[in-house]
Amino acid sequence: MSVEEGAPSMARLDSETGTPPEVDPMDALAAAPLSTRKHKTYLKKFKEPDSDEEIGDLRNLYNIQESWRTLMNLPSCQKIMVSERAQKILKIEVGINVTQEFPWKQVQFKDLRDVLFDELENVAELVKKFKHFNPEHYVLLGFCPILTESDDDPPEGDPFICYTSIKESKLAMGIIQNMEHFDRWRMQRRLRKKPRRWVSQGTEDEMTILVEHFRDDPIDVEIQSVYPIQEPRHVAFTHRMTRDVRDGIIELLPNENVKWDNVTKKRINVAIQSAPAVVEREQQTNPTFPSNAWSQYLYEIDDDDLELDESVVDEEEEKKRSQKNYVPAEKPPPEMSAQIQLLLNTLDFNQIDCYRDDYTMISRRQVVQYTNPYLQEFLCFANISKSNKRFVAGQDWYPKLSGLIAVSYAFSTPASVNEASNRVDYVQRAVLEPNPVLLWSFSDNLDYKLEFEAPIETTQLAFCPSNGDILIGGCKNGQIVIWDLQGRCEKLEEEEYLTAAQSKYRIMIGEYLNWTIDIEDNLIPPATISPLDLSPKGQITGFYWLGRSMYINHFGKVYNDPDMRVTHKFFITCAFDGTVSFWDLEGGAAKAAKDKMRNRMLPKELSSNESAFKSLRIKPTYNIYFPEPLTGIIADTSCYSCLTPSMKLIHANPSNYPIKLIPKDPPSLRQSMIVSTFYGHISRIEWQGIYTEGDPTETINSSMPFAMVHDGPVVMMRKNPFYPELFASIGRNILAIWKEDYPYSPIFWRQRGCDLTAVAWSETRPAVLYLTRMDGILEAWDILARDDDACLSEILGGGIITSISEHRPSLPYKILGIGDYNSSIRMVKLPHTFDVPLPNELQQLMNYVLKEERRKVGIQAWEQKYYELNKDIIEAKREAEAETRKEMERLEKEEQFASRKRKADEEGGEEKKGGTKKNYAGLNYNERMAVKWDELNLNRMMTILMSRKQMDPEKLARETALEKEKQAYEAAKKKSHLDVLARVEHEIAAIRARILPAEVPDFQRSEMIQERVKREVELADTYEQVAADSWEILGMFNEFKSIDYIEFLERGRQRRQLLDQSLGGNTDRLLWYQEKVQNGELNECQFGYEFFSSQGHPDGEGILDARMNVTTQTKSDTTLIVAIDIKEVEE
Repeated sequence: MSVEEGAPSMARLDSETGTPPEVDPMDALAAAPLSTRKHKTYLKKFKEPDSDEEIGDLRNLYNIQESWRTLMNLPSCQKIMVSERAQKILKIEVGINVTQEFPWKQVQFKDLRDVLFDELENVAELVKKFKHFNPEHYVLLGFCPILTESDDDPPEGDPFICYTSIKESKLAMGIIQNMEHFDRWRMQRRLRKKPRRWVSQGTEDEMTILVEHFRDDPIDVEIQSVYPIQEPRHVAFTHRMTRDVRDGIIELLPNENVKWDNVTKKRINVAIQSAPAVVEREQQTNPTFPSNAWSQYLYEIDDDDLELDESVVDEEEEKKRSQKNYVPAEKPPPEMSAQIQLLLNTLDFNQIDCYRDDYTMISRRQVVQYTNPYLQEFLCFANISKSNKRFVAGQDWYPKLSGLIAVSYAFSTPASVNEASNRVDYVQRAVLEPNPVLLWSFSDNLDYKLEFEAPIETTQLAFCPSNGDILIGGCKNGQIVIWDLQGRCEKLEEEEYLTAAQSKYRIMIGEYLNWTIDIEDNLIPPATISPLDLSPKGQITGFYWLGRSMYINHFGKVYNDPDMRVTHKFFITCAFDGTVSFWDLEGGAAKAAKDKMRNRMLPKELSSNESAFKSLRIKPTYNIYFPEPLTGIIADTSCYSCLTPSMKLIHANPSNYPIKLIPKDPPSLRQSMIVSTFYGHISRIEWQGIYTEGDPTETINSSMPFAMVHDGPVVMMRKNPFYPELFASIGRNILAIWKEDYPYSPIFWRQRGCDLTAVAWSETRPAVLYLTRMDGILEAWDILARDDDACLSEILGGGIITSISEHRPSLPYKILGIGDYNSSIRMVKLPHTFDVPLPNELQQLMNYVLKEERRKVGIQAWEQKYYELNKDIIEAKREAEAETRKEMERLEKEEQFASRKRKADEEGGEEKKGGTKKNYAGLNYNERMAVKWDELNLNRMMTILMSRKQMDPEKLARETALEKEKQAYEAAKKKSHLDVLARVEHEIAAIRARILPAEVPDFQRSEMIQERVKREVELADTYEQVAADSWEILGMFNEFKSIDYIEFLERGRQRRQLLDQSLGGNTDRLLWYQEKVQNGELNECQFGYEFFSSQGHPDGEGILDARMNVTTQTKSDTTLIVAIDIKEVEE
């Protein structure tokens, strides 16, 4: 390392850049040493001017040379030489990472120290300067090539400058930013011109010629005319009564060829600005500001505090008090002067109350305040380590304590959408991935309280309402899992304090008993699991509890137990394979298991952790099979309300206070229920029961369908807890409200802007329900307020919301649990408008439903009556439409058959071309049979494999249709590319022909020349005649006259002109010769005579004896040969 000192000398500056016109500022700085500091530090900040009109010298804005001088004169500026190897390691390679335009770079000090310090000369000096420098901080480096340009023998490497002080590095960064800002502004100023003020050149006076001017005054003109008045004739109107018409209805039918578009009128919500009525009322109010500039405090002294020291009392006074008949004398109040009285009155009048509300004093009438309701999130439960990339599938609230919720997580739900391109290894997922089921509490939102072991992915959860320690889970493969909490929820908040010796002893005993009992308190294993062969074969999609007195036997018959002391625990499940199962938790197997547990001769400590359901073999009591995948049922199941304790208990533990569920059991259980399917159907089914001892499964062959309003799978149905005959269903983006006994049409249905995922009725208000959408929006509907749109729409995120449930207790506030795509369940506070029920709200809802039902029944009766009156016409139209539809289907089938046949023929032709067609002709009988057997065996194995995988061929075809379509698209794309490549040569040739047209010969001129030549040849004499005439003429001359070269050329030129005029020949050579003569370049041309001139005598005399044959060929292919003998002697 070498350090140079000195400062550059100033030269004259350019008016625009502030640099010397001929010498670069960096060159000037390089010529001077680094440490010469004769000038003041230049720290001006560049600001862009508003206009570039009055900018003269750019140095007034910013001086780049002064900035460079300041950078080089900083005390910590050091010059270092960096080799190419160090540049590559530090990523400051010249020409790649740094350039003269962008020379600055920041390098971490530890990298600079490890790589560069070993190559420099004075490492000790650098280490001293960087002594207190943090290795993690960055050092500012700048590429400065002009530092070594003036050196005759520059050192090895490229020159860089750096700063050893952090403070000066920041100062240098500010100067560099100003320099870059000035350079950018200067380049933009050169490239883009800003508008300037208009400078008048006198042309605006000429523009007034085009402006229209009115020179004449307007003239008022009045026109009168007579128009004949036509009186209409008298028309007598008559009444046309409805009873005079045949049916009272006129049907106006348009032309059948005209296509009409129905335009529906939509409701338009118009906001109206309203203002309160103006009330003028006067009232005298006390001023809240002091009227005097001075004030004094008033000390209030009680009568008991008048004695300053109770210990100082006269002895006589003590004797008087010791007497029996002593009566204390009343002390008179202190006397106040007039000034003190005035002061007290003034202070009493001028007292200031900063918290007084004057509105209560102005008016006594209460005013309603309108606010916009909103949701307030206050808790979020999530554990990404256990539920990563999963949805919230099932959730249920603990029935004994508030603020406890059990949540299960799954990779898919009926409302979620999986991409077809997403390949999943289900075996690996089932073996390696966990199946989380967690219990969360309001008292701790950071960690779960309990974890339930699940062997299979759990999709639904339900607590037993009569025994809160029992949690039931529905698995994806149809099995039922039962967990027994054994009172763990009541002990979640208990804290046990142990001494060191007790903790050590407990750990030691736990190690001994680890193989005998489960020591972990927060991990609950399953008590029992239903057998796989007796369970449904599809995913469990719902749990429903029957009344305490309802039970069903193995033959499918429903009974009502009159003994109120007996509590039955029957529940219903529906599965995705179309199975509806009835289960019993309190069967004979459970009682036998309890008796067996009592008879065990084991200590209480070892048997306390074992559940009573551990040896229970739970299986369905009765099954109903429906041939469609089920997503929910509506039956005579129980609804529950919540009973909260006193406010004292709630305030003692607001997160987990005790509650009690009060069942609202139906009076009876009908052998009928409403089911919703994944195919978008809602149907009512009835079961009769079977009297067999075998498999208790009844197949439903007939059902009563509800009206089709959903445009996709019905993912959920929920019954109103206050009005059980009313239920809501969601399918795709349709919400429908139904009445059980009216399947012809929903009470109302609404289409939403996105797919719906979950629905839940309010637990406190009968007319309120909540919807969740796939785009993360929650909607709250109040049917009595408005039924056309949601009353509250809140955006809760950008992803799908998979589940929603309301916390039954409403104290201290109403809570809604929402599960989303991010495997988190959020708790939001509901506004009071959706919490407090309206007066007589249930009766209003019932009246609304009955009114809509009566209206729809009336419309249905009118339609039936109209059909009966016009039955022939309507039936004829239906038959015509049915025949047309059948004909269209037939034509479509024929077209499909023809297309398939053509495709098969094409494939067969390709196979014949490729030689891949199966040909059994050349094989013997045994070989042909072996080939056919292999094909049949392959088909059989594929059928068995698909049946074991429970794969439907139609479903598989639907799922693989997208992939097949994609492959077909790729094949068509490749084929189109090959066709394009095959047509490239022809298209290029066509384009080239259009761009470069072919030369068209002038046949007319050529034919004219040929005819002229042919005529001249015919008229010309023969060779013999010409030769005879020539010899005769030559014989008449005694001797040839000698001619010079100039005369010879002149005669040739004249003859050439005559030939060109007669034959239309080319004159290019003549033009060339004339141009050479005009330019004086004729002597520079080489005509081929130099060879003959070089063969002369040594004395310079030579004889040129040459015979030249000059041949001239025209376009008419006429040849003229002239033989010339030239003899010339040069002296």
